[in-house]
Amino acid sequence: MLLDRARVISLGSKLAPAAAIFGQLRGLLEDPTVGVDEIVRLIRLDPALTFHVIRLSNSIIFGLRDHNDSLENAVGRVGFHEIFRLVGLAATQEICQRDLPNYRMNAMRLWENSVATAAAAEVLAASVGSDPGLAYTSGLLRTLGRVIIDGAASGHAYPGEAEWPLVAEWEQATFGITSAEVTAILLEHWRFPVEIVDAVRDHFDPFGRPESNVGACVLNLACGVVARFGLDLPGETSHWIGSPNELALANVTESVLEECSRCAREHYVALCATVV
Repeated sequence: MLLDRARVISLGSKLAPAAAIFGQLRGLLEDPTVGVDEIVRLIRLDPALTFHVIRLSNSIIFGLRDHNDSLENAVGRVGFHEIFRLVGLAATQEICQRDLPNYRMNAMRLWENSVATAAAAEVLAASVGSDPGLAYTSGLLRTLGRVIIDGAASGHAYPGEAEWPLVAEWEQATFGITSAEVTAILLEHWRFPVEIVDAVRDHFDPFGRPESNVGACVLNLACGVVARFGLDLPGETSHWIGSPNELALANVTESVLEECSRCAREHYVALCATVV
């Protein structure tokens, strides 16, 4: 069963709207004239997202004792930077609600990988002078395409790494498209920044196109960091080589990568604590 762009967008429209709202939120937050009211109106477009954001704003990680049941208060009490992080986490929770039987993967594993990749990408980007917000978003949403493909698979299950060591090659052979390309199509359709679209599309092979793609390289290295945690996904590990060319493009040394790995694990634990 081949998946074309129109089919991908059609399937993506059936997902919870939280991911698209997450992309629009970044654009709003880049406008210094935007206030709490505009942020609240956008989040309220998705009642489930609103509920999640309010719940997450009551996390002990923020050190706030008073219980909150208002979206306005949630935005005001944690600030714009953290509300972006919370909306991203809530959107990912909504996307990772069900198991992916055709990938032989449970929902929790997909969610853990998404959050860990976001944490690693954000830490790496900050250490090399790239945009941490772009990297965080790319890490959170990079596996969205697997959700789409799993829903359209119609019994075409990934046979495992013994037969297909690279899941992207199985996706290409079976559906005519990879999950990274599916994610990129949806992110572009939802008007995410082009840097995020390009990073996700090319992160399996940052040197697959003539132009350099630092964002894809940072995301690739972040996925390698997550593999060190033991939270990698089946059929991907061979992509995370961390070659000298990748390190050079991302302006990362081996010692910096080691330190980022330690910090990323701590950041991942902190993000998970937010949603407890």
